[in-house]
Amino acid sequence: HMPDYGKSDYWDERYKANDTTFDWFVAYEPLRDLVQSVVRHDHKVLVVGAGNSRLSPQMYDGGYHNITNIDISEVVIHQMKSRYKDQEQMSWLKMDALKMEFADNSFDVVIDKGTVDSLLCGTNSFHNVYQMNKNVARVLRKGGRYIVVTYGQPDTRIDHYRRKKLHFDVEHKTVDKPVFSSDASPTSSYHVYVMTKTDDAHEDDGEDDDEEDDDFYDRFQTTAN
Repeated sequence: HMPDYGKSDYWDERYKANDTTFDWFVAYEPLRDLVQSVVRHDHKVLVVGAGNSRLSPQMYDGGYHNITNIDISEVVIHQMKSRYKDQEQMSWLKMDALKMEFADNSFDVVIDKGTVDSLLCGTNSFHNVYQMNKNVARVLRKGGRYIVVTYGQPDTRIDHYRRKKLHFDVEHKTVDKPVFSSDASPTSSYHVYVMTKTDDAHEDDGEDDDEEDDDFYDRFQTTAN
């Protein structure tokens, strides 16, 4: 039985059992050059599915103070808020990345480290990833950047970010893993996708997403097999 990675209950239980920080991939250090090349200190940054990662606190220490962190788990938001209460300009909010409550065009940069991976392990995975990406596209200003750090190689990820209605330009990079990395993944690097929002959603993008989802899914199935 696979855990439901899209549900807050699963994460609440998991975080309750272990009130600590943990990084699935890397924290800030190996990503520093990339972040510094994209993010300015005065940018408004949103971190989706922040969990108990040290990425935001370490970015904060690096001079990025205008950071909003969201996660579906109230438990982890509470833990992190109290653990990093000295980082007063940073906020932690319980919010579903698939149903964001922020105004349009309200962030300069959005960062996802691993949320796409856990969504792709859950039910309705392609649809959910698309919902998250549409939310990101909406809250990101035109010209803003969306940085995704993932295990996923381009053949399993890049088309998700190239969907027409998202209006993203997509760039793929790899980041070397720390040599003494304890994680079990066999590859020596992570994949980073940097999207630039080229345009706002159009009226004529329409609501016909289910049909588009089906086409997308079929195309993925044929290339995967």
